[in-house]
Amino acid sequence: MALDQLFCMRVFTRVVEQTSFVRAAEDLEVSKATVTTAVAQLEKRLGTRLLHRTTRRLSLTDEGRTYYASCVRILDEVSEANDVVTSARVAAKGRLRVSVPEAFTHVLFVGHLPRFLQRHPGLSVELVITDRAVDLVEEGIDCAARAIEVADDSTLVARHIAQARWITCASPRYLATHGVPARIEDLERHNCIRFVSPSTNRVRDWRFEDATGPRTFTPSGSLGVTSISGVISSAIAGIGIAQLPDPVIFHHIRSGELAPLLLDHLAAAPSFAVVYPSNRYLTAKVKAFADFFAEIYPARGWWPEIIAHARTGPHKVRGRVPRRQRAVAGARR
Repeated sequence: MALDQLFCMRVFTRVVEQTSFVRAAEDLEVSKATVTTAVAQLEKRLGTRLLHRTTRRLSLTDEGRTYYASCVRILDEVSEANDVVTSARVAAKGRLRVSVPEAFTHVLFVGHLPRFLQRHPGLSVELVITDRAVDLVEEGIDCAARAIEVADDSTLVARHIAQARWITCASPRYLATHGVPARIEDLERHNCIRFVSPSTNRVRDWRFEDATGPRTFTPSGSLGVTSISGVISSAIAGIGIAQLPDPVIFHHIRSGELAPLLLDHLAAAPSFAVVYPSNRYLTAKVKAFADFFAEIYPARGWWPEIIAHARTGPHKVRGRVPRRQRAVAGARR
């Protein structure tokens, strides 16, 4: 039985995104035999193998990867043409796979998810929680929320949501014991928590800016962590000083768990954005998520509030240890 090529392309893309013939069949509500036939007919028409098949793993060949990208673009154009006529794009529906950093699972982001899901009952959301850089096309992810700089020639389209600043911070307990750094050079005498990128396995340098321009500092200390949330937890536990973007630590500063440092040296961090592949048009479900993300994170970021909070709140740390903390530190000596 010869199957329509457009149908075969749709089946093929679902197999790639689900990494399984069985799951693709379930998702499309067809038999596994139909899925197998559709992929086989595509390979026969094209005269090349699109997928590597083993008993444990399914992966794209080089030709399959190229063809998959073309299929996604063509199917999106077909859907867009239909949407223009039917106005179906008004409602966000279907499965939405979103990649978010682990630190985003804190109360701010997850706490607002019920409202998002209630607003879009036709959506089934799957969160891919990881701090590594993901391949949206290869891994079948619709969009990603990331602190990222996107080049003009990138294969990604970015909707910038919020500005960000690198905030150097530590717990009041750590500062009471070890003192407050007044200058960037003072960090050499402190235990600095190193963020080790899970994508590159390299330690991220800290960024600062002052009257002389941008500066970098290579942190050193007894602990390296491969997740942002792990860095946050380690700093709250009093292990050392950390540097993190303001959107992921603002609520910890507001609660008093962390105190910001070196406020006169804040450097710009990559802006928070929702990104999606440039070969796909902006679907209603991706737009709905980007709009939701923009509701949570203010366009200017939280660093202005962090500065105001630090200078008026209970932990005013601007290069010296507050009197209360000096007393605690003195009692421990």
